[in-house]
Amino acid sequence: MIIENIIIHDYINNGINKFTFDSRVNLFVSKTNTIGKSSLMKSIYHTLGYSIKIWPSEWNAKDMIFQLNILINNERYSITRHKDLFYINGKESILNEQEYSSWLQDLLKIEIKIKSKKNKKLTNVYASEVLLPFYIDQDKSWNGYVFSKSSDSYGRYSDTVKDIFNFYFDITNNKILDLEVEKSELELKIKTIDKKGEGLALIGDEFQPKETQVYVSKVEELENSLSEIQLNNYLEKLNIINSSLAENDKEIIELDKKINILNRDLVELEKLKSSYSKRFEDIKHKCIYCNSNLTDEQSLTRLKIRNNLFEITEQTDKNKLKFNSLKLERDRKIDKKDELVSEQFTYENIVNNSREVENLIENIVKQEMFNNYVSIEQELILSKNSTIEEINTIKNSIKAEKKVGNKKRTVIRKKYMELLSQYELNLRKVKLDEIKLYNFKEVSGSGNDSNKKMLAIYILYSNLISQFSNVEIPFGMDSFIKNETSVEFKEEMFGFLSKYYLTIPSQVFFSIIDENIIYLDSEMDYNKIELERPILKEVNKGNQHLLEHFTFIE
Repeated sequence: MIIENIIIHDYINNGINKFTFDSRVNLFVSKTNTIGKSSLMKSIYHTLGYSIKIWPSEWNAKDMIFQLNILINNERYSITRHKDLFYINGKESILNEQEYSSWLQDLLKIEIKIKSKKNKKLTNVYASEVLLPFYIDQDKSWNGYVFSKSSDSYGRYSDTVKDIFNFYFDITNNKILDLEVEKSELELKIKTIDKKGEGLALIGDEFQPKETQVYVSKVEELENSLSEIQLNNYLEKLNIINSSLAENDKEIIELDKKINILNRDLVELEKLKSSYSKRFEDIKHKCIYCNSNLTDEQSLTRLKIRNNLFEITEQTDKNKLKFNSLKLERDRKIDKKDELVSEQFTYENIVNNSREVENLIENIVKQEMFNNYVSIEQELILSKNSTIEEINTIKNSIKAEKKVGNKKRTVIRKKYMELLSQYELNLRKVKLDEIKLYNFKEVSGSGNDSNKKMLAIYILYSNLISQFSNVEIPFGMDSFIKNETSVEFKEEMFGFLSKYYLTIPSQVFFSIIDENIIYLDSEMDYNKIELERPILKEVNKGNQHLLEHFTFIE
């Protein structure tokens, strides 16, 4: 993936700008801090789907629309993000965060599933997890923990960072994940069989004949006993079905209410949108009668209308997604109702037809109790044994796949140790050998010592991803220096960074103050994006054409 450019539009403060990038190293440069380097870096990964929780104080992302234009496999795509909605190639697709994550993974030809912390089941991940190895956030990634606390999103899963790197290193591949899912389904089948067995045992205890020889009087006794029990069972099932129908009808009514409310809201929003659009068009850049310029009041009105249009469109698109979801849910409830009514009809016929009940009881007494009980029990035992065999086969397959993965892990661990040794030679007075592969706990040390260690580990994992993963996503790192530091420290850190991070054969983004560029390798070719406050410029004749990129939202 190559990010070609980003367009950012602040529709509240009437600011806009486009930033174009090189396919290799891009430096966000400013004379001093607090100019907007972090805002630009965060905006790129926010648009890619990363969950950014901390923004610079003057950067109101909720009042902005972001559009990335990317190149992947010789195909171009535009990703527009407005709050929590994503628009792909204009309005070709409107997606929420979860749907967008699926789209992004399809685009990258990957499918990541890791274990949920809540139920320990394999779960689809969000875009933040997809981007985990590639983005180092200024506010969340330099807190003493390597990767593990860079996003609040990671808390949804059991062992997020390790599982994500296992996927990218192909230690845990899709085949293993598919086998794990299949194993989980079979284990669930075992539980179902066990429950059936428990139910059958209860029936056996109550109805199984105590003697091998059966007398007529005994059969008549069983008939009378079973008839009452069987009838009660059918009546109980009817009660359950009636209760389920009542609950289902109640849910359908609630869904209808919500659908009607949303439908009314959508109609009102469309009316508002149409009204605002007409007013917007009525206020021309020039007066249609005398060709005079717009008054300040007319300009402000036009700007305010555009802002309202963006908000209305965002709410309309959200409501449409919710409306469609509720309709699907209602359709499922209607289908369920049809099934329950059909089941209700069947049981009512059985209960109302006493002759049918007697025949059924007679068949149960003669066949089920004396013939089928053992047969059903045997079927359950055979089914369970067969399922256990399947599980064991799958476990062996998983073991074989993991054996291949363990070989890869050995190769990666060896490379990890090699890079660790190299880095220690380049960073004075820093001990890195205490940090083992996949150790994402808090880094020991403080101040510059901790910063050095974290920088080394982040760069190390970036190089491992670059070498051992087939997935190519741009790397982005916000500056690791927040406070004043010595020339010696900056010379060492930036020299290390330019040698091992900026040389990664991929697209790279890094933010830096202008005075620190002298510490980078001067022979390397950098694309410098020079930033001045404010980084978004007021909409004017020179840049108003950029607004056309967002007209589909209006």
